Amino acid sequence: MRGKRIERILLLLVLFMLGSTTAFSIDYRKVFGSDWTEAERFASAHHDEWKQEFDLFNVDARLAEAIVFPELIRYSMWQDEIERTAVNGLYVSKGREGADFSIGRFQMKPSFAEEVEKAWNASSLSKEYGFSFNLADNNEARRSRVRRLSTMQGQCRYLALFIRLQQQRHPPILQLSLQEQVRLLATAYNRSFTASWNSLQKMQYERHFHTDVIKTRSTRFYSYADISVAFLCKK
Repeated sequence: MRGKRIERILLLLVLFMLGSTTAFSIDYRKVFGSDWTEAERFASAHHDEWKQEFDLFNVDARLAEAIVFPELIRYSMWQDEIERTAVNGLYVSKGREGADFSIGRFQMKPSFAEEVEKAWNASSLSKEYGFSFNLADNNEARRSRVRRLSTMQGQCRYLALFIRLQQQRHPPILQLSLQEQVRLLATAYNRSFTASWNSLQKMQYERHFHTDVIKTRSTRFYSYADISVAFLCKK
């Protein structure tokens, strides 16, 4: 009986150790190698340019860059060109049912931009900043959306609006440390724009992020939020 109790305790200890993996127990710089280095170099080279856009909306550039850093790692130029072409054609003519691919360095989908625009128009922020979006379901509105998504300035502004809207949607987030804010906002960015506070808390450690062009049995999955925090803490 005593032997079984000891075995049970040992098993619980093993499970605890396996479940305690954090962003700091994995060296993501080593895991992603040259892709991490290139993403870090790109973010550093464009920091001043991006910061100007984030400052317009009172968003901390460190927070914003950390949220999208995993996308900079995953970015593939040739794949982006293919998806951008599909979005320019099928999305503009048919909407998200026609094509809803992620485009640009921050890998934003037209459907994500639609959600941000709709939430922005309905928020007090649109009145505070004095602009709103054309939400009409037609080619002109969709073409303008794709045009914004196709520029670095446009993606920075969508990211800034996303952050401000999430802060307004979840006021407690402003009381957290920068690292904790990154965890939850990165989770919302990667998983769900409309996720509840409890859902974000639960999803932040889940492993769904990968960098393979096509998912296979050997694909390795990571926590998106862990990578964002790892980048923040190494800056």
